[in-house]
Amino acid sequence: MDNHVDACSKPPEWGLSSETVGVRYPLSQLFAHAACTYPDRIALSDGRRTYTFGDLELRARRVAYALQQAGVGPASHVAVLTENNAFVPILSAAIWKLGAVYAPVDSKTPARRLQNILHELEPAAILGPTSALEKLPDSRSLLDLAELEQRSTSSAVPEVLEAPLVDETMVAYVIFTSGSTGSPKGVMISHRSLLDYFSAHNAVLQFTERSRVFSVAPYHFDVSIEDTFLPLSLGAYVYRFGGAPVGALLRSLLEREKTTHLIAVSTLLELITEDARDISQARFPDLSMVMTGAEVCPPKVINAWLERFAALRVINAYGPTETTIVCMTYQIHRPEPGRTESYPIGQALRGVHWLLAGPDDTFIRSPGTTGELWIGGSQVMLGYLKRPAETARALTVVDGTLYYRTGDLCRLDERDNLVFVSRMDDEIKLAGRRIHLEEVRQAFLRCAGVDRVAAGLIETASGPAIGAVLVSRADNDVFGALGDALADLPSYMAPRILGRAAAVSLSSSGKADERQLLSALQVALQRQPNCRQFLLLADGTFTPTGDLDRHA
Repeated sequence: MDNHVDACSKPPEWGLSSETVGVRYPLSQLFAHAACTYPDRIALSDGRRTYTFGDLELRARRVAYALQQAGVGPASHVAVLTENNAFVPILSAAIWKLGAVYAPVDSKTPARRLQNILHELEPAAILGPTSALEKLPDSRSLLDLAELEQRSTSSAVPEVLEAPLVDETMVAYVIFTSGSTGSPKGVMISHRSLLDYFSAHNAVLQFTERSRVFSVAPYHFDVSIEDTFLPLSLGAYVYRFGGAPVGALLRSLLEREKTTHLIAVSTLLELITEDARDISQARFPDLSMVMTGAEVCPPKVINAWLERFAALRVINAYGPTETTIVCMTYQIHRPEPGRTESYPIGQALRGVHWLLAGPDDTFIRSPGTTGELWIGGSQVMLGYLKRPAETARALTVVDGTLYYRTGDLCRLDERDNLVFVSRMDDEIKLAGRRIHLEEVRQAFLRCAGVDRVAAGLIETASGPAIGAVLVSRADNDVFGALGDALADLPSYMAPRILGRAAAVSLSSSGKADERQLLSALQVALQRQPNCRQFLLLADGTFTPTGDLDRHA
């Protein structure tokens, strides 16, 4: 269909779903309406850079022209090695103006992991800071972000840069997630899925041109589309935080920026809350909504906000990357002192379908029974990039609707709200990041002398962290040979607690023995909380041996 509309004639019609008769904005016009309506209004700041809406649109057009000159065209993949600053949304808008695919990757991704991602992407261009591009032995088009930023300021641009007509079934972006096979996999999300998400989720978020949004999600995490790109498209102001997450600093900025909407993963919301003495309606009089999710949020954190604000909307959100950012939400209306059970993930967004699958894929209809959550509808991904077998395992069709098998065990409560129970596999959430423990295992299995690896969450004095027990029959210093394994893992995936064990009796799946080893490691850490390395003794207990930090 012809997606083009006159940006000056009416506001963005993200409210139109793909099932609505009418014309809606394409992603190529992400900033167009706001730029036409109030070009001089401040749109985006990171403390160093400040852009008006007119700046965003003009700079995006200039960058699009530069990318076009570098060979980027419709359906091209463009890898963006991201840093947390205000320039990145301009890059994504420029990429969409060309009908190309936005693929954000953390610029600090370890070299081997980054090469694997780029090998799968086969990007037409790689955009990144000099420090990241210098590490790439690559002949493809490398574009330095500092140079692109300069070109966005002063370079010429054709008076009309015609964005190609893009079929909404084409890929809009690719986000790489931790993979069950031991390597990251690219989730492909279509234009239709993203536009339908914009429509459905803003019915809950309620962003308007008067909103002021505090954005903290890194760009390689899809929540950044929710807390940065969506509000900007609607004319809202966004403050982009890119510093070290310190509770007092975050609270100070929330106050200074007169924030109306805060979206923070549970770990970050805990950090902002701390002991709750510094959060109040008097301090944050403009704050109207707090949304959390990506991992289970302790009820005491949610209660702290509800107890201190008379009319604050506090929302618990849920959504795998494969179903376009967020697909279910639950609004918590009043504090529940003493509550220990996590709050529900609630009800599906408009246009999202769900099923609970029991044994043999029979569907559960009654409250209280646990099953695997399947999410269906137009927000479901196109598939995993170049992984047809994994795509086939993850997706299924029921009564003509495509569903994603989430691997999350959930149950229905008495009020028809879904409640998250646990995972079916080895995937965990840590600080809002999705981590498949098989990636951790595979990194250590590449080390000489390591036969098996048990990996899981360990409780430390500073909160949950990944712990690993290396099963090794070798006499060499296994701990001393871990540099390559630790270098292959992003810092958030690196184990903070390590144990070593000689060959042990393993079941066919290894699950029971892994639990036993990790449980023993947990006990040892409780006895010696300042130690980071342990050795398994004959009696099944661990004894301290050293500090992991010297190998990091």
